[in-house]
Amino acid sequence: LFLINVAVFVANMFVLGRLSAPTQGGGGFWFAFSWPAMLEGYGLGAVRLITYQFTHSFIDVMHVLMNMLALWVFGPMAEDRLGKVGTIRLYLWAGLVGALGHLVVAALQGQASVPLVGASGACYGLMVYAACVAPHTRIVFIIVQMPLWGLASLLTGIGVYSMFVEFATGYGGGVSHSAHLGGAAMGFVAWRLGWFRDWRDIAGLERAGFFTRWLAAFRRHRQQRQARAAAATEQQLDAILAKVKASGLGSLSPDERRFLERVSKHTRPGGS
Repeated sequence: LFLINVAVFVANMFVLGRLSAPTQGGGGFWFAFSWPAMLEGYGLGAVRLITYQFTHSFIDVMHVLMNMLALWVFGPMAEDRLGKVGTIRLYLWAGLVGALGHLVVAALQGQASVPLVGASGACYGLMVYAACVAPHTRIVFIIVQMPLWGLASLLTGIGVYSMFVEFATGYGGGVSHSAHLGGAAMGFVAWRLGWFRDWRDIAGLERAGFFTRWLAAFRRHRQQRQARAAAATEQQLDAILAKVKASGLGSLSPDERRFLERVSKHTRPGGS
């Protein structure tokens, strides 16, 4: 993911920003996402939902540097839980939800044609997921050290407030806070529902989320039932042995004799 972002940035440099910004003749925005662009080519423009996630501003190098720093820090933390494939899926889905969030908010403000580029939504998804997995990990933000949950809460809160300001004062452009929040929401949902966990989910052998929790609950119920049965057997055996000690084997009823035989059969070597 890091290398693809860097490669696209270098390519954008060689074409003088045409991947992310318009040219003097009105062209450009080749990889950027917007509602009009998505409808280009009889719907083939929908591929921009993916390409925009790897495209950054040509004139603002800090755009790509900050996103790559976030990817460098939070990507491995997510990968520890999700594996490589799961991390890529989370990145793409967080970017996708971020694009849809941008589209909805921009449309509500009458700016549906405003293009979107950058990995910020995807990186917010990785950051929030990492914060949910390891909330107390210490991280340095500017000059302040704080727990990861605090950093994720701070940046997400800034995004909420900034979007509120946009609705109150009008669309300011430059930064799509709605894309950030969409990616953050996807990161939280992916953690909460156990999505993208490992290769078994990709292969269809395990469905994360509801099925995983149901299977774990079923196993716990079976273990608890077996433990209760073993405790009941132990209690009954103690009572019978106490009766034998007090009154001898002749005092046992037929049912108690069969119980002793059954227990003896299961406990002796080779018993089934």
